[in-house]
Amino acid sequence: MEIEIISRECIKPSSPTPHHLRTHKISLVDQFGTPMFVSTINFYLPNQVAGSVSKRSQVLKQSLSKTLTLYYPVAGKIIDTLSIDCNDEGVSYMVARVNCNLRDYLRKPDLSKLPKFVPGEIIASEMTLGAHVAMIQETVFACGGFSIGLVIPHHFFDGNSTIVFLKNWATIARQEAPQAPDFSSSYMFPQNTSFPQDPISSTVGRLVFGQEGTFVLRRFVFEGLAVSNLKAKATRSGVPNPTRVEVVVALLLKCIMSALSAKSPPRKSALISTTVNLRRRVVPPFPETTVGNLVLLTPILANSEETDSRSFLHLMSESISPINGEFLKSLQGDQGLQRLSEYVEELRESFRKASSDGAETIVFNSWCNSGIYNADFGWGKPIWFPAVASALPLRGSVIQLTDTRMSNGIEAWVSLDEEIMSMVEHDEELLSIASVDPSPLEIDSLKSKL
Repeated sequence: MEIEIISRECIKPSSPTPHHLRTHKISLVDQFGTPMFVSTINFYLPNQVAGSVSKRSQVLKQSLSKTLTLYYPVAGKIIDTLSIDCNDEGVSYMVARVNCNLRDYLRKPDLSKLPKFVPGEIIASEMTLGAHVAMIQETVFACGGFSIGLVIPHHFFDGNSTIVFLKNWATIARQEAPQAPDFSSSYMFPQNTSFPQDPISSTVGRLVFGQEGTFVLRRFVFEGLAVSNLKAKATRSGVPNPTRVEVVVALLLKCIMSALSAKSPPRKSALISTTVNLRRRVVPPFPETTVGNLVLLTPILANSEETDSRSFLHLMSESISPINGEFLKSLQGDQGLQRLSEYVEELRESFRKASSDGAETIVFNSWCNSGIYNADFGWGKPIWFPAVASALPLRGSVIQLTDTRMSNGIEAWVSLDEEIMSMVEHDEELLSIASVDPSPLEIDSLKSKL
């Protein structure tokens, strides 16, 4: 599969940014994040309504220009790890051409090729000072299908901010009214230059992504009916109102812990590092359109005896509950820096202790319920939104969940040591519920074996 870049340009905002908004500063909570670029990709099947490829590309660029007027920091340059010069220089936009049909690629996607669909093949890399805040690649397939690859700094925009940006861009392309972005978090949690710029990522990165061994990736897809059955089973066992994400990650953890227990010497516990979206936990809640990296890591320590749905979901709730309105209020005042620093040290100590005790460390993240499949530019919804960062060669245990296109299903991208994965991917209970590495074209037609 050959991809050729055929054009490069800068797309500028349709209206200039007011002078008083020239500098955008990230919040104290954003400082918790890692200053690095991350990427997303949406794939779209061909649609005759779109007209010619050049006409479609023109619509994408014009609507992006209007979107950048709302998201003015995205059209700027990175001053340093704490701020953006909103100078309206624009987004780096390139158009590429690939010599194959989209359906042919999606029948059995080569995940190692995913980086080719984003600018500079940047999936996860250190942020470059003076660089464009965002880079976009429109890749056109021989059949007329296309993909949109977006590169953006993670500690300026978390997954929620990125997806809302994409949905607003699509809304404007359809000539409908977008949801205005909210930048108030920078005022609610004022940044503090005394806060370490890399307070936790080096510790987490070393313990999670510096593990020995060979790691392999598998996609486990849970059709909507299978997820509903898991929720019903959890409810019968005494779990009140379990969510789709909770029951799927509980099952995956159960299978992983079972495999770890079978390994010699067996691992008896696991530390699951997960992210918590702060928008709904602030009092009063922030709107979903709030821009920033408004997430915090929290550890969940699970023993092998605590991997049934009821026990694990109780642990999850217990671990996340301290990140509440009172805690987040303490980050807003004069003591915000001290309180966040204390939290970071507690988190770092949890990882250190888990490592010294021989616990397996697993990163869990979910982009479910984000509405990414509503990012319709006027020619149909995305056919596939891969968890592109998980396609990188990882040296750690990771569970990344995304929605499927329809049916309330879940696609789990799981990276594990190859010996552990060999047991997990043959787990009878898991195979009775999920499909392993199905084509994205088939996901919506999968039928649960339950």
